[in-house]
Amino acid sequence: MPFLKVNSKLLIVNGKNQKSIHHSPFTIHFKVKHGFTLIELLVVISIIAILIAAVSASFINAQQKGRDGRRKSDLKSVQQALELYLQNKGEYPVASADGEIVCNVSLIYWGDSFACDSITYIQQLPKDPDITKSYYYNATSDFTYILSAALENTNDPEYCVSTGSNCVATKKLPCEPQSDRNYCVINP
Repeated sequence: MPFLKVNSKLLIVNGKNQKSIHHSPFTIHFKVKHGFTLIELLVVISIIAILIAAVSASFINAQQKGRDGRRKSDLKSVQQALELYLQNKGEYPVASADGEIVCNVSLIYWGDSFACDSITYIQQLPKDPDITKSYYYNATSDFTYILSAALENTNDPEYCVSTGSNCVATKKLPCEPQSDRNYCVINP
């Protein structure tokens, strides 16, 4: 009985050993690289570093814009609370020298509840996302006030560093922000 042995150099047919003239097609040898060159590694590392720098710069910018959006929203909330106060009392509350709201003789700090005479105008006065800064309230008369905040994004169209009446004259803002701040809103 004919018998063929796999991967053998011998071919056995009818019980006789014969030399095989068949060679396996899988004996082709390839030269295999076993690593990367130093230049290739440096190029890859450089590309990764450039991508990380670009991503981190845009991430920081997005964070600044987010905090600035929150600041503007916070001041709108405070404006609504001050309008409720005006409707009840007929005037805006007094401001302290440090920019806090004064109700009767009590200071209301940023982060505390804005309640006066058992009426709550806002559950919690918002705090600036940057703990080193705070919002600033300035009651200029019984019927006007200025709320100021410090924006981080200098490319914001409402970012204005006040030098006299620069912000009002350039029509960037309806008011001049308190010193160390660059954004403000006034009573509607």
